[in-house]
Amino acid sequence: RDGASQWAIARVPRPPVERGVQRTVFVQTAILFLVLTAALWLLLRRITRPLASLTARTEQFAETRQPAPPLPESGPDDVRRLIAAHNAMEGRIGGLLEEKDVMLGAIGHDLKTPLAALRVRLESVPDAALRGRMVATIEDMTTTLDDILMLARVGRPGEAREPTDLRALAASVVSEFEDLGEAVTLAEGARLVAPVQASLLRRALRNLVG
Repeated sequence: RDGASQWAIARVPRPPVERGVQRTVFVQTAILFLVLTAALWLLLRRITRPLASLTARTEQFAETRQPAPPLPESGPDDVRRLIAAHNAMEGRIGGLLEEKDVMLGAIGHDLKTPLAALRVRLESVPDAALRGRMVATIEDMTTTLDDILMLARVGRPGEAREPTDLRALAASVVSEFEDLGEAVTLAEGARLVAPVQASLLRRALRNLVG
């Protein structure tokens, strides 16, 4: 304002607005976003694919316990080192399992041979009742040995559950202790039949009575 009644007016030219600028910025931003997303996806895939293969391989080995050819080492350095460590660990575990199976097979053979020889010698025992009990004991020992070897190999017994008279089973265990001169008696009770693994339950009763 100039003085009391004069005004100074200035005009500033307004540059023309380019209509395609906003569209160009939007397209460039979208392209940049797609490029960064693709690069990030490729990077994550390079990392996660070896980890997924390693996870599947670990699950397979935990289920089958059978070593397989070494897993190819791929991915970043840390992932490569992890896969190499897993391959080495799987190889060592597989070697230990094979050595254990060989050792158990040798133990089973060494124990079954004298049991079989004793089974043959029992045929000369004149008392039929005593001979029958002794033969049943040897057969039970053989079955128990097989179950122990099966448990050690695969982690579960090979004997299936069958309906068993529990009182008769307990009576047979008591009879074994009576033959050894132990003061063991069986209390009166009702007959009870249940699906059990007879050899394992008989071994548990022997341990309890002992």
